[in-house]
Order: sequence, then structure tokens, then C-alpha cells
Amino acid sequence: MSEAPEERKVLMHYTSANGLHGIITSRTLWASHTSFMNDTEEILGFYSRVLPMILRQELEQLVIDSVNFAGNVKDASRLGIDLIGDTVKAWVEKLKELTKAQDYFVASFCTATNDWISQNGLLSQWRAYGEDGGYAIVFDAEKLHSLLIAEGKLYYEEQLNKTDVEYNLAEFSDIKSAQVRKWLVDLQRSVYAQLRNQRIDYEDAAENVCKLSMLCKHRGFDEEKEVRIVVREPSLNMGQDLQNQSGLPYRKVWSYIRNGMSVPCIHLFEDQELDALPIRRVIVGPHSDKVDRKRAVELLLREHSVNAEVFTSETPYRGK
Repeated sequence: MSEAPEERKVLMHYTSANGLHGIITSRTLWASHTSFMNDTEEILGFYSRVLPMILRQELEQLVIDSVNFAGNVKDASRLGIDLIGDTVKAWVEKLKELTKAQDYFVASFCTATNDWISQNGLLSQWRAYGEDGGYAIVFDAEKLHSLLIAEGKLYYEEQLNKTDVEYNLAEFSDIKSAQVRKWLVDLQRSVYAQLRNQRIDYEDAAENVCKLSMLCKHRGFDEEKEVRIVVREPSLNMGQDLQNQSGLPYRKVWSYIRNGMSVPCIHLFEDQELDALPIRRVIVGPHSDKVDRKRAVELLLREHSVNAEVFTSETPYRGK
């Protein structure tokens, strides 16, 4: 990430007591399969909200630029056929089908927009983890990034990166990342060129679609200012990638139980044999026993050689 205020140099991962204990003792982070995340639109939201808009814009531009295509649209309309709408649907379905060859695993973090949140956490996250008070593990962003670079050299995978989530991907002027804007422009140009030349190769557009879908999130989650680690792997359903000639192993896919369901996940950093994760501090969420919990966390960190401060959130939320 680029230079940022102090609060932007940390990444806050909210979790339960079990999650905190697991992260500290295993020195790993679990990246969960996106099909089982809290956002029901994860990955799929791009295909339902953003991709149709992009495709329609390029088709409408083609109506202006191509007399032949404009004539085809008019002729289809006379027969009661929405040629643009049907073309959009066909592209979306085909591109969704292509992405089934990939599995996406995500570890999510919030970034703080001010010092208060950096020290006390987000109320929305404390509510989410309010059953047992919740904890926020505050990581050093730069050191975590260094671990990811090392991680990427250990396995064969399609993609491993740390990226800011985009909450307004449909509004080009609101996109923060120059790289994301480039992916979007490349996708638009690819779609337009194929439509104009009538030589359709969905795979030519699929790579940029995959990248964009991984960071698209509904604006209702904007408060979180999410940064995520995304691992894109060959799909479990499709089998191993026959093009793997790197000599590097595939990641092992584990699972854990959440709400009575087995959730696939991968364990980041499990083969780096770390002494400790780059944790700056742990925030104990609002709870009637938060003072005792603070002491328990301090003992846990000491036992596992984690040099980090422990704070209690001053957010006046009763919790449970």
C-alpha cells in the first residue's frame, strides 16, 4: 500500500475468543472460501450488479459506432427480442461458468479511519462478535505484506495478493486504485473489440473479470474499509491444473465448523515456521468481564512470545 497515516499502517482482524486463541497458538491466518462468507453477494455481486452495466455500456456504444449492429438491434426489437439484454445475459452466464474453474479464499481486515477506531474498534464489528465480546487483532500491515511475498514463493496458485476492497466499482470516478481502473478499462476494451469484430473469446475477458470480482463489495459494508488477502486456487471441483509445471506444491485445503456447517479454508503462513505473527496489539471488545479478559490475553501473548500491547475498548456497548 502507499504511504498513509499511522492508522492506515495497521490492519484489524475481528474474531472470537476461539479465533484469537487459534491465530496466536498456530501462528497462521485462516482464509475462508468466499461461498461461506457473511456477505451473500461475495464474488457474485460483481456479476449481478457491475458486469451487466459494463457490458451494456459497450453494447450501447457499439449501436452508435456500427450501422450494422444498430440495424440488428432494431430488427430484433421488431420481433420482440431485446438483443442487447440477451447479449448481456449470455456474456454474464458464460463468464460465471468460466470462473467455476477457480476457488477464492479470503482473509479480511478492517482499516481504521481515525485514532479512536484504531484504539477502540468499530461498533458494527463488536456487535457482530458480541456473543462473547469479541477481539480485534491489530497487525502491522507492512510486515504482513512481507510475509505474503514469502508465502507466494512456496506454492503453486493462480493468485495471491493483498488489496483494498472497492465499494463503488460501478462509478469509475470513485475507484481509488489505479490498478483497478486499468483492469476495468482493459475489460471494457476487450469486450468492445470482440463485439465489434464479432470474434467472441470469453476467456480473453475472464482474467480481468476474475480480478475485479474479488474486490467488489456492496456499498452497505463501506464502514469497514476492508483490506483483504485473496488466494485464487484451481477449483476443487475441477481438479489440479494440468498446466502446473512450476514444481511447487498445491495448498492443502482444510475445513472448520461454523454455525453447524463445514467451511473450506486454507492456512496462511503455516509452512513459514514463524516465531510469531506481526501483531501490534490486541483490543478486547466491550464486555462486562473485559478487564479479566485483558489479563488473560496478556498471558496468552506472553506464553507464545508475541510482543504486543493489549487494550480494552472504551466503546460503551453492553454486548452479551
